[in-house]
Amino acid sequence: MKSVSSLPALIFFLLSTVAASGQSLRSYERAGDAAFKKKDYSAAVQHYATVLQRDDENYSVLWKYGECARLFFAYGEAEKSYKKIAASKKHVKDFPLLEYRLGEVKKGQGDYASAAEYFEKFLADHPKTDAEYLEKARAEVAVCRNTELLSTESREVEIKNLGKTINSPYSDFAPVVVGDTLFFSSYRFDKKGDRSKPKQKLTKVMISSHGGRAREPGRGFPTTDTAHIAHTAFSPDGHYVVFSVCKNINAYDIRCELWLTVVDRRNRWLPPVRLPEPINAPGYTTTQPSIGYDEYFQGPVLWFASDRPGGKGKLDLWYVPLDTVFFCPCALPLPGKKITRLPRFDQPVNAASLNTPDNEGTPFFFAPAQKLYFSSDGWPGLGGYDIFSSEKKDLAFGKPSNAGKGLNSSYNDVYFYLNQDGQTGYLSSNRPGSLYLDAANKSCCNDLYSFRLSEPVRSLMPSKGDSLPSISLKVEPLKTTPEPPPPVQVPVKLQDFVGLPLYFDNDEPDKRTRRTTTQKNYDETVQTYLERQREYSERFSSGLSGADADAAAAMVDEFFDNEVRRGYDRLAQLCELLLGRLQNGDHIEVLIKGFTSPRALSDYNLNLGKRRISSVRNQFSVFSDGALQPYLKTGQLKISETSFGETTARSGISDNLKDERNSIYHPDAARERRVEIVEIKEQ
Repeated sequence: MKSVSSLPALIFFLLSTVAASGQSLRSYERAGDAAFKKKDYSAAVQHYATVLQRDDENYSVLWKYGECARLFFAYGEAEKSYKKIAASKKHVKDFPLLEYRLGEVKKGQGDYASAAEYFEKFLADHPKTDAEYLEKARAEVAVCRNTELLSTESREVEIKNLGKTINSPYSDFAPVVVGDTLFFSSYRFDKKGDRSKPKQKLTKVMISSHGGRAREPGRGFPTTDTAHIAHTAFSPDGHYVVFSVCKNINAYDIRCELWLTVVDRRNRWLPPVRLPEPINAPGYTTTQPSIGYDEYFQGPVLWFASDRPGGKGKLDLWYVPLDTVFFCPCALPLPGKKITRLPRFDQPVNAASLNTPDNEGTPFFFAPAQKLYFSSDGWPGLGGYDIFSSEKKDLAFGKPSNAGKGLNSSYNDVYFYLNQDGQTGYLSSNRPGSLYLDAANKSCCNDLYSFRLSEPVRSLMPSKGDSLPSISLKVEPLKTTPEPPPPVQVPVKLQDFVGLPLYFDNDEPDKRTRRTTTQKNYDETVQTYLERQREYSERFSSGLSGADADAAAAMVDEFFDNEVRRGYDRLAQLCELLLGRLQNGDHIEVLIKGFTSPRALSDYNLNLGKRRISSVRNQFSVFSDGALQPYLKTGQLKISETSFGETTARSGISDNLKDERNSIYHPDAARERRVEIVEIKEQ
């Protein structure tokens, strides 16, 4: 059974074949069957591909291969397998669901006319098959023949992929905006200590402040190397955060529980606690929390998705009013204290009129209009999961309305989030244009998209509700620890970039070499460096306690957030400005110098400084798919290089190789490992 909760765990196909090694094809098929039973579809598809490479008319394996591809949204691969079976009249009768599956994959690719024909053929050829499939096929015919009618909230939509500064080739999902910070979840992290190939991945929460590059929230935010952390749901005042902690129960399915953390009066994350029953139901998944102000209950309501008993089938929508006394800002724990009291929870209510026997999930309650948005693969839609909405009045919900084309596609469209303006927001989708790992399965993984509606969602809240703190997100706790840097203003002059430092990890790029050049660009080396922020913080604060440890960690976080990341963002701004000036015919020379900390001999550091300059030069070359390359080749843009190495390092910087805390992890030592733009000449 597939549920929305398993969407973050989507991984790509490994379609390369496995060497025969003397084994029989039957043994590979059995291995594929065993993997399929465990829902380890990536392993199953490898075994089936091996069989088909040597016996491409093994129709039983063709069917299994197609089923694997369909379950991972590789609709093109699935269609090839199904059509090969369909072309063999002798074997068609062995697969009674063949036309139904072809209808599914055609619909998944947005070919609604062909999908309808396949569903109709299925109904004509198999009138006595399983009643469930007959009913679904009739519904699918109606949907595919009337796709234009699904735009019941018809409005023009501008939608844009957030790009590589936010998204990864893995799944990125669950966007939530808090002030100027975008919180989301990402399945891009390697599980530490895992030796499997490919490495197992974990989900962690990431943030983007002021539209900048995505990063982890920093020291103190809940994280673990043994489970997935996802789905941040902030209380309306911004202090309380409910999130999911999930573990794999097999290669495909995930089981989640809801936990709670608090941002205290000093804007620090307190140690999280697991929410009790009846919120979490042992043996079932409880996931995808969302909190919104409900006019009927006069307070915040927690929404979530669960497959617990009492629902209609698979994943259902549930809600429960929150304890307004506990969630009041006045009840915040004192700074540095743990959460010693949990809120009082009533029994969750199943939103029965919104649920189907299939999956409903990713709820989002838009307080100004008292409207619930969610995704479903059970209500009639364009394909995969579609976004729906339902207006809530008192305890009644209006009939779910399909959000229509634009917000929805033939692929999975989930995690709808609408900003307070009622016109802009975010969603997650694996539609074409999303990043992917394997060209054979371009729809493996979800990306984050922003959208703008032509008309805002109208507010249904009474005028007095506009002043309620419960529906305001502009509160102080929206600043995470450490405080995000101020917005970077786009400069108008090249000279604004003189003195810009770009920082490097110890002995990077290319450790333990005396080469003076590198193949890496700055983007590659700084991303690896930024991923070590937590390690730097822990190593520099190690051995300290209390306020001293907090101060040391804050020093490191401030360096990474306000200097390393800011320098990286400003380098991109410089490249943009250079491109515009060069297109106008200007001739420009940029003079850069390389610096190192004093941990190695001077001659080694001289070469290290040159490698750092080389990586920055490479960054100019690869910027915007090589937009600056023609100007570098003609000399209209010159990058002049001077490496100072260790000789200019400030006094007092430790060069003791045994004292790594001060010679590597101390922010002062880290500031010496840089390239600096020292002059820009305009002609």
